[in-house]
Amino acid sequence: MRLVQLSDPHLVAFNQTFVRDRNPLLNFQFALQQASSHSPNLILITGDLCHDETWGGYVLIRDQLQNLPVSVKCAVLPGNHDNSLFINSILGRHAITAPADLVIDGVRIILLSSHLPARVMGLIGHSQLQWLEKRLSDNQQSGKPLVIALHHPPLAIGSSWLDELGLLDGSELMRILTPIQELRAVLFGHIHQHWRGVLPGRPDVSVLGCPSTLCSFTAVQPCPLGREDDPGGRLVELDKKGNFFEQVLRWPDSMVNQ
Repeated sequence: MRLVQLSDPHLVAFNQTFVRDRNPLLNFQFALQQASSHSPNLILITGDLCHDETWGGYVLIRDQLQNLPVSVKCAVLPGNHDNSLFINSILGRHAITAPADLVIDGVRIILLSSHLPARVMGLIGHSQLQWLEKRLSDNQQSGKPLVIALHHPPLAIGSSWLDELGLLDGSELMRILTPIQELRAVLFGHIHQHWRGVLPGRPDVSVLGCPSTLCSFTAVQPCPLGREDDPGGRLVELDKKGNFFEQVLRWPDSMVNQ
């Protein structure tokens, strides 16, 4: 199973509007082209889809997703800059939305929503955590390598300001995930930068933060490619035996704003 993670595109309804001095639509279009070039089974967009949270902004996203090759599935998660109702009503027929439990090429991917209305920090919430525990106890799915995806980082990344805006019930999520032997990776967005860690107590489980397709925040960790300021994403490959590979992807900002 091969997926490309993109995150935090921050589109707006009027496609010529700049966000953080960049054109989010051009950046997103180029990111989708880059993602498609890797021939993924899935393009996963981990939140902050629409900066102005408008109907028109999500229609613009839908139009971009419709241009993807028919062989490529797409999944979208809500972030703090999102409207979950609009995501489901506008994008639901064109992408998989959270919460969801899917299997692609023998690999299981569980998508979680950490959207907390009118707040920057995230929350999985009691009912969704119960749903997750029930899904993880499904014996029919046992043995399949597992990836969990959400918008907010489930643990502290070492940034004083971003750690204050993380997942409010991250410790509860970690408690549920830690004993799951099939778990291979937790993917998240929100932080606009590459970040690599492991699940506490589970050094075999990667916890990975994704660059933004729009712009970068000050990096906590050095970028493996030495390109902390460029937009990017992440390539993830995982097979039925649990063999895991990932690498950060970058593309020059000048290429999408020239």
